[in-house]
Amino acid sequence: MKIRFTSIIRICIFLLIPTLAWAQTKDEFSNKTLANVEVQAFEKKRNPLRSPDAIVLLDSSKLQVGNALSFLPALNSQAGIRMEERSPGSYRLAIRGSSLRAPFGVRNVKIYWNQMSFTDAGNNSYFSLLDPEQFQQLVVSKGPSGGLYGAGTGGVLLLSSQTYRSPSVQHQELFHSLGGYKQSWDIRLGKPSSSHRFYTSFWQQQGYRDQSAMKKQWFSYEWNKSFGTTGAINLIAYYGDLAYQTPGGLTLKQYQENPIQARPAAGINRGAIEQMATFKLKSYFVGAHVSNAWNANWAWDAIHAVQVNSIENPTIRNYEFREEPNLNNRGVIHYKQAAGKGQFTWDLGYEFQVGQFDSRTYGNRKGVKDTLQFEQNTRVQQGGIFTQLEYDGLKNWAFTLAGSYNKLWTEFQSSEGIFSPRLAIVRRIGANQNLVAKVAHGFSPPSIAEIRPSTNVINRSLRAEKGWNYELSYRGWSPAANLTWDLSLYQFNLDETIVLRRAADGADFYDNVGKTTQQGMELSLQWTATPFLQVLSATTWQNFRFTDYSNAGRSFNGNFLTGTSPFQQSLLLVWKILPGLNWNQQFLMTDYLYLNDANTDILPSSRVWNSKISYRKNKTKYSWELWLAADNIGNEKYSAGPDLNAVGARYYNASPGRNFSGGLTLNFF
Repeated sequence: MKIRFTSIIRICIFLLIPTLAWAQTKDEFSNKTLANVEVQAFEKKRNPLRSPDAIVLLDSSKLQVGNALSFLPALNSQAGIRMEERSPGSYRLAIRGSSLRAPFGVRNVKIYWNQMSFTDAGNNSYFSLLDPEQFQQLVVSKGPSGGLYGAGTGGVLLLSSQTYRSPSVQHQELFHSLGGYKQSWDIRLGKPSSSHRFYTSFWQQQGYRDQSAMKKQWFSYEWNKSFGTTGAINLIAYYGDLAYQTPGGLTLKQYQENPIQARPAAGINRGAIEQMATFKLKSYFVGAHVSNAWNANWAWDAIHAVQVNSIENPTIRNYEFREEPNLNNRGVIHYKQAAGKGQFTWDLGYEFQVGQFDSRTYGNRKGVKDTLQFEQNTRVQQGGIFTQLEYDGLKNWAFTLAGSYNKLWTEFQSSEGIFSPRLAIVRRIGANQNLVAKVAHGFSPPSIAEIRPSTNVINRSLRAEKGWNYELSYRGWSPAANLTWDLSLYQFNLDETIVLRRAADGADFYDNVGKTTQQGMELSLQWTATPFLQVLSATTWQNFRFTDYSNAGRSFNGNFLTGTSPFQQSLLLVWKILPGLNWNQQFLMTDYLYLNDANTDILPSSRVWNSKISYRKNKTKYSWELWLAADNIGNEKYSAGPDLNAVGARYYNASPGRNFSGGLTLNFF
């Protein structure tokens, strides 16, 4: 039986009564709010409320708001962000847009870890390798970035490692009602000026559906060395081994009759179980970030990284092997005007990536590779130069002017280079409120998976997406009400929009379809209602439509953009009930969305209620924390990651019903 939203509100009000009664004995929220916190983004330390860009900050407490198995609960609690899970380990990410370009994995979103590019030269990011507990904070920049983080229109994720304080050992054990088990070790040695960190984790889970088990092993090493105020070195090395089964999409009838089944055989196509459909990834990475200050005015950053990804992927259609070594380079020179001469800064830099993408596709004979069907070796290079000027010398005004020239090279297409500017003006209204107006250009070349799709036909005519984003934001903080807010309105006019299409056998391919108009409004609120209750609300309205799109003589002009929900509401309640005892309750309502370009098939709206309660006890030499989480308490039947434009209307990937998890964390100092 479904729980109505009004009933949920009544329950929350009822549960609030004992919270107020126990107020004299509880921990309080920190006085540190968004009004006085800074994040590293766009080569500057910025306050999100005074930033010229639409920035979201998730600290370590918000990253682990759920069961710490993925970033999905944290990201879906933010306005304008939708993370989808097709099955355990298989994620998609859409920032201010649909996931139409990314039927599998994370594309058109740049990800950086300690300013080192985690996204490869082919514009793929294997985000499911990472654990939320590895990071101190996650900063999300929404919309085109003006090229400071490479070419792209889908936004940027900036991950920062946990800050070193003192030697410690942390161990976590986690159990899941769906047959899951995870353990991790986090060992930190050294001192603040020279520290070492070893992090390792193991996670396996059966999954909710048939053929949806996953297994992940991870080991990473970080070394940080600082040279006082003059410079620092940050080194990251990791090895990740990930394998997850892919159950495949179901038709509506199959989904209604038995949602946990894997895709069955149909016609000449075998089923997912028979073909042992699985995605297997081994990833290696070594990167170094060196920063140094020449004097009080000049400084520089140099970043070099090598990433190697090896993929083995038996699917229902075929059996693919890929080798993807990548080299990433980034360098930036910073200038800051001397104190007393105004507030002027200038950044000049470059980013270059090169990758060799070698692929061999065989037939799949019940999970065993068969005859070689296709072999392709591809080199992809992309890079750009960028500059950014900021002036903050006028009372109540701040100006940002930035631009970049970006280019992509492959042997299949003529190189396409675009200059993308970005202009932002910040007007301060008193001490705690800001108006921001921004215009930015976006340029997003096709990924290697779009140029070389699963049809094994090279698309030599595919062009980059490009367009202009216009944005107006009103942000502020009311100390009297303990309330911060961020209201943004934007319109993104995108040309040469890349969309997913499906061949008759289910293989995906991509095409430029003309233009889309993407209008949106986002409202984020953070209210400390009492010293012991914090309420975070994120509301997203999106009106994304095709404006110039025809296919096979049929016009789709005016249709909603496939895979985009017009409304999404997240509500997160964070309660400090007793000293050390915390309770998070998260409600996520996602409106309907269209499953195909013709807008004839609709995924119904869904309402998901998650809850997590934790108790932490601190001792002199150690601490421990015990937590329990319940997801989808209302047992909602929904599909968090549908397959878009699926042949045979096989759209549905059933999400888990009511499920539980629990964990124990031990810290030794």
